[in-house]
Amino acid sequence: MNFLKKKIAEAGLCLFLLICGGCGASLYNSHYVYTPGDKFNNDMKSLPVNVGVKYLDDLRGNESKDNVSLIFIPLIPYAKSHYDRPETEYKFAGKGLKPNEDFAKALVQEMEQNKLFKEVFLVQQEESKTADMIVTGRIKKASIETIVTSYGLSLLGFVPWIVGLPEGKVYNELDIEFEMRRTYDSKVVWKCNVKGDWNKIIAFYYNQSKEDPFFGMNELLRKNLREGLSELAEDIKHKPFEFWNH
Repeated sequence: MNFLKKKIAEAGLCLFLLICGGCGASLYNSHYVYTPGDKFNNDMKSLPVNVGVKYLDDLRGNESKDNVSLIFIPLIPYAKSHYDRPETEYKFAGKGLKPNEDFAKALVQEMEQNKLFKEVFLVQQEESKTADMIVTGRIKKASIETIVTSYGLSLLGFVPWIVGLPEGKVYNELDIEFEMRRTYDSKVVWKCNVKGDWNKIIAFYYNQSKEDPFFGMNELLRKNLREGLSELAEDIKHKPFEFWNH
């Protein structure tokens, strides 16, 4: 019985790697990268203040359910797996994602791209760099969920994949809260909630070119940060300088 379980686990790992290969997502050969969206702020001067963005607090849970091997049981049509902290899983660790640092960097990149402030820089939690305003944030969710289907065919489940039927689906969910405060009185002057979910059907012959286990998180970051920073840009245009710095 233990021998059979071991073989099923080994087959599950091989199938997972096969799935990742079919997705075109090289989990071990490429590093996580965030690319900012298109510039939206073209008609205003940078506010002459410095902004420090602190590494984010990570408040996520620790649930990890890997059920890929269940699809080898005859008549089981699919298996669902969920990872609250996917960057800690061996399947995804090769991407090198550091959520508390990389998601903070994403905000820095977007602010710099749109030249909202004179200077924006990243600040580790223990650092005490001087800044006119400080951004803090909390990661409440940054999870991955996968559904892999064998169509109830057990070890022959790869046959429908070869003829073009979907292998399964990848889900990303994100929930991050950002707050920017004036340093001199700690008043909150801007808030942004990056929240949403994303999914993509995966198959051998399509959705291969740019798939990445964290691709959806980047899409959600770009969309929500653009909306939040667009509102901030409007506030910068219409509020007096004294509002931002004494």
